[in-house]
Amino acid sequence: MLPNFIIIGAMKCGTSSLYHYLRLHPEVGMSEIKEVDYFVAENNFDRGAAWYESQFKGDFKKYGEASPNYSKAHYFTGVPQRMYELLPDVKLIYLVRDPIERIISHYTHNYSEGREHRSIEEVLDGSRDNHYLMCSKYHWQLKHYLNYYPADQILVMPSYILKDQRRRALERIFGFIGVEKAYYNPAYGEQKHATSQKRRKGRVSRFILESPVIKTLKHFIPDSIKDPVKRLTRPPVAKPTLPPALRHELTEYLRPDIDQLRTFSGYSFERWDM
Repeated sequence: MLPNFIIIGAMKCGTSSLYHYLRLHPEVGMSEIKEVDYFVAENNFDRGAAWYESQFKGDFKKYGEASPNYSKAHYFTGVPQRMYELLPDVKLIYLVRDPIERIISHYTHNYSEGREHRSIEEVLDGSRDNHYLMCSKYHWQLKHYLNYYPADQILVMPSYILKDQRRRALERIFGFIGVEKAYYNPAYGEQKHATSQKRRKGRVSRFILESPVIKTLKHFIPDSIKDPVKRLTRPPVAKPTLPPALRHELTEYLRPDIDQLRTFSGYSFERWDM
């Protein structure tokens, strides 16, 4: 029982929402955990194919998972090759978002988690092959898959369509993976994982919150207790604004890649300022 489709990314583009929506389809079985990361050698590949297969349970027509780390070829190498050797017929879904807004969201996420301590200007000024930028080079990421998979096994989906035209987006995705595309659940009308006020973890709180004991217990602590504690112990994080000159510089740098993505996907990405 191996997956028929995989959401390969991109990070901060709606993969958690799509994972949730797909779980609601009666013909779809999603992995027990969202980010299985099996094909990332540094994470779970050594666990073996039997472990990977064990992540998919139940009696469904199609099975899938969602691991945004699969579209970080600059950081995790060899993912498409390992995937192809096990799953040559798998369908790949790639969610994409305005590349500059994705970078800002990615930075804000890392800053709030206590993984990033520099300003966004420090992060982005200078090197053009840093982690934040490379995750937004969508066509460059896809090229690594196109060395193994034909284009008709890859679906690019703009996140703004999934958000604002959800029925249209889900019909296309359901049809692509081979399940009843007319299916619609009333819960699809709800906005999942909507952006909320980010709060910054300090080094001590991050150490405590990421301990195995706390990670286990937090699932049993109600939000009515967790939320006030977060507000008291973690300062709010404001979404940064890029200086106009830096935004223009990054846009010009990313534009050739986005133009290639337009050609590949058939989408104009008219809402992007590119």
